[in-house]
Amino acid sequence: MYHIFQVRFPKNFFLLRGNHECASVNKTYGFYEECMRRYQSLRLWQRFQDVFSVMPLTGLVGDKILCMHGGLSPHLESLDQLRNITRPTDAMGPSLEMDLLWADPVIGLTGFQANMRGASYGFGADVVAKTCKNLGIDLIVRAHQVVQDGYEFFGGRKLVTIFSAPHYCGQFDNAAAVMVVDENLQCSFEILRPSVGKHQPKIVSTCKGPLT
Repeated sequence: MYHIFQVRFPKNFFLLRGNHECASVNKTYGFYEECMRRYQSLRLWQRFQDVFSVMPLTGLVGDKILCMHGGLSPHLESLDQLRNITRPTDAMGPSLEMDLLWADPVIGLTGFQANMRGASYGFGADVVAKTCKNLGIDLIVRAHQVVQDGYEFFGGRKLVTIFSAPHYCGQFDNAAAVMVVDENLQCSFEILRPSVGKHQPKIVSTCKGPLT
C-alpha cells in the first residue's frame, strides 16, 4: 500500500528500508512462505526483493532530523556518504549499509561493540553526540526495537526509538507511537494502545511538545 502511495504521490510519501527488507531475513521469517501460500509465486517474492534492494536506507527531514531503521555506524562520517550509497544493494556483510539496518543504542556503553543480535554493532550515547555534531543534525530517529511506550529517548534526547506496532506479535503489552514533525521541526508523538479484546488498536492519548 505504501508503495502505491509512493507511485501516486512521489513528493509526499517516502518509505525507508528495514532489516527485514533483505532476502535472507524475510525468507527465514515468513514473507517467502506467505508469498508462496497466498500466490504460489516465487517470481512475486523475487520481485519484492528487487524493490527492497533499491529502497533508501536513510531520510533527512529539514536538514536536521536523520532517520533510519537501525542505527549508527563506525563508517559514517558525512551525510554525503548516505547520499552516495549505491543501489540496488543487498546490505549484507559488515558495512555502513548493514549498520543502518541493524545497529542498536546500548545504555551505559561507550563507543561501539559487537551487537548481541550477531549483526552490526551496539553504540553508546557518546557516539550519538559525536554523530549529531559531525553531521550538523539535531536528532536521530530509528526503529528496530520494541519500546514500552511506543517511543523512547536515548543519549540526552538526541536519539529516539519509535515502534509503531502495539501488542507486538501478541507477546508484548507495548504501546505504539507515531512522530509528527511540523513546519518548524517541532516534534510530537501520538500514542496508540491496543484495545482490550479487540484486534485493532485505538488512539487513546497524545503527547505533544518540542523535543528540546
